[in-house]
Amino acid sequence: MIDLIQGIGTLPGFGIVRVSGLSMRPALEDGDFVLFRRLSAADNPFPGMIVIVRHQRLGTIVKLLGQEARPGHFGLHGLSALSTDSTHLGRAERQDIIGQAVLRIWRHGVSGLRVN
Repeated sequence: MIDLIQGIGTLPGFGIVRVSGLSMRPALEDGDFVLFRRLSAADNPFPGMIVIVRHQRLGTIVKLLGQEARPGHFGLHGLSALSTDSTHLGRAERQDIIGQAVLRIWRHGVSGLRVN
């Protein structure tokens, strides 16, 4: 579960979440903050993006976007072996994808987010 941070100031089109858990290691650690760009209806998410998703059972989560199983339905994956298996996470519908992770804010500073 990820907490959406409220009241930290406003930056139109962006948001901040705090990471809880180890499922996105090594890209993200428990306690890191993630600056994300909110996706508009015109944006087309693609596999390999780190996204913030409003999940039916788990609330707001950060995951790696998988393949589009059918139009508008994407697989979700963690990066760590500690992550919930993708078959148990289910799929994310396009309207549930809140944004794309842009920056990691952590104890060592700030860094861009990319998954190779």
